Amino acid sequence: MLIRSVLGNITFSKAVVSKIISKTVIATAGVAAMSTGLIKGLAQKVTGNSLMSGIELTTDDTGLNISLSITVHYGVRMQEVCKELQQNIRASLEKFTGLPIDVIHVKVEGIALSGN
Repeated sequence: MLIRSVLGNITFSKAVVSKIISKTVIATAGVAAMSTGLIKGLAQKVTGNSLMSGIELTTDDTGLNISLSITVHYGVRMQEVCKELQQNIRASLEKFTGLPIDVIHVKVEGIALSGN
């Protein structure tokens, strides 16, 4: 992730951007956890690459494209949780990095049931 200015270039690694996103996801009410598919989850446990679990980052001319998968708590209004999550991620990344954000895609892959 690159920002160009008159003073030079600033580069952010995907790991840094993913960590900011992960912290924001966990802090958003209604989100139980980041989610990965079974195969991806097993592969990440073997390789130890869990920072970017459930997060896909790409860039194009208009900015950063973010796709992430989450698990939400049972009983929440999923559309509202996802909308708030998108707003929180945009605000966090713009505040901490200044990177332009194009789109944030959120995929709900599961529902966390309370401990019954």
